[in-house]
Amino acid sequence: MNFLGRRRGAWKPRPSEHKGTGFAPAFLAIVCLLLGILPTYILPLLNPAVEPLAGISVTTSLVPPFFTATTQNGQLPAPFLQDFHNLGAQSGKGLLPGRGLVVLLRGEVQNPVVFAMSPSYSSVALAILVLLAWFFVTRLTRKRSVARRALWAGGIPRLLPQMTYTATGFSNPVRVVLQAIFQPNITEDMRHTVAVHFRTAIHRQREERHVVDRLFLRPVRSAARWIADSLARMHHGRLNAYVAYVLAFLLLILFLYRLG
Repeated sequence: MNFLGRRRGAWKPRPSEHKGTGFAPAFLAIVCLLLGILPTYILPLLNPAVEPLAGISVTTSLVPPFFTATTQNGQLPAPFLQDFHNLGAQSGKGLLPGRGLVVLLRGEVQNPVVFAMSPSYSSVALAILVLLAWFFVTRLTRKRSVARRALWAGGIPRLLPQMTYTATGFSNPVRVVLQAIFQPNITEDMRHTVAVHFRTAIHRQREERHVVDRLFLRPVRSAARWIADSLARMHHGRLNAYVAYVLAFLLLILFLYRLG
């Protein structure tokens, strides 16, 4: 009901939530959060399935070993490692497992770095900024009282249920796409007021047509009907025409025999 506006009828549902119904969306939300802030740990898990298809190691290509690389072991070039060390790419080294927290797409020798980011570091920085904003806002507004007023609805004195979205408003984009594919027959009947400025009623009737029926069965049926109608026009009851048909057929056979 939160997404479909206010109730328009007198029906009053009694919602009840069963135990465990929140587990599935909570699990998916946690998975999405982990995929977003810990890609350097997710990519090595997906690498065994992607490497046979891509022919390259996703982990090696996208997750440089900043946590294990040093200037002595030569896993990364010394100038390259030093530059990213100054940018904080090795932050957390010795405390966190894995190869690092930076996703890096490297190019050729002339352009060694094309794309580099760290969602893990960004999420930590964003959390710190949010905490600082909350701290200062609560400090500045703790002596102010909160006044509650009526909900502003774009200047409308009262938001009626007829002004809110319905299920059709949310499903209409999908229906437009599917309508372009299936191309149903729509018969529309409109009734207007006397001034013909406002519509009092709109009645639509849809006839769904399957893709196979529209692209294959109907053309075959139309072709067969055209052939049948053409043959039916030949049966008009004129004896001379029937004799002409037989003569034309014999001449065609003789002509084909001569060609053979």
